[in-house]
Amino acid sequence: MEVKTPKYIVKPADDKPSFVKKHWVIFSVLGLTVLTFLIGRYSHFDVLQAFKGQKQTWAEINQQLSESNEMNQKTISLLKTEVNIKEQAIKELQKNIMTMGDENATLKADVAFYENLLSHKDQIKKLRVFEVAARPVKDLVLLKVVLAQKLEKAQVVKGKLALKLKGIQDDGGKEIDLVKQFKLNDGFEFKYFQIKKYTISLPKGFNPTTLLVELKVKSKQVFSEQFQWSEFIKKSTLELTE
Repeated sequence: MEVKTPKYIVKPADDKPSFVKKHWVIFSVLGLTVLTFLIGRYSHFDVLQAFKGQKQTWAEINQQLSESNEMNQKTISLLKTEVNIKEQAIKELQKNIMTMGDENATLKADVAFYENLLSHKDQIKKLRVFEVAARPVKDLVLLKVVLAQKLEKAQVVKGKLALKLKGIQDDGGKEIDLVKQFKLNDGFEFKYFQIKKYTISLPKGFNPTTLLVELKVKSKQVFSEQFQWSEFIKKSTLELTE
């Protein structure tokens, strides 16, 4: 009996790759990703901290600028207020200076008037028209009549006055009762003197010549004086706009 020897064929064993070797690409990518993340995170940590610090610094600077701007606005407002106050003060000062000038001129006129009145004290023995003055202003005439009486032992005198302006119109004589025509205040009451002021207008074509002033007191006495228009219309010793 023939014994057959078994035949064996030797083949190299197939090496199966491990799980890691099989997926080494994936693990490599993951490792590289983690490494990149870690490197990126920790390498930029200082930069982020620096950026945060810079951001805080900018915020502080912005706050300081805002506060400084607010202070500047307040300073500008105060300066504007100060300028307005100074301008107003200057205007008031100028106004006061003008007023003082006007008052000074008025006082001088009053002094001149009183000096003139006192200088005639010997001539004023009774009630009389001390002075008449007039000044044209556009279509009007400002008229002032000064009444006076003796200064020594004077008593209060009361009465009414009449103003009659005589002149020529249309080649004929004409008389105008000023009190009646313009409804003037004709009453007077004083101890030493009184100033009466009136505003009148002249008719067109009327040329005044004289003004008759009559003073009627309660004792039924009448004191009359007549003044030439051409003379007292030019007088400037009395301020008519007081």
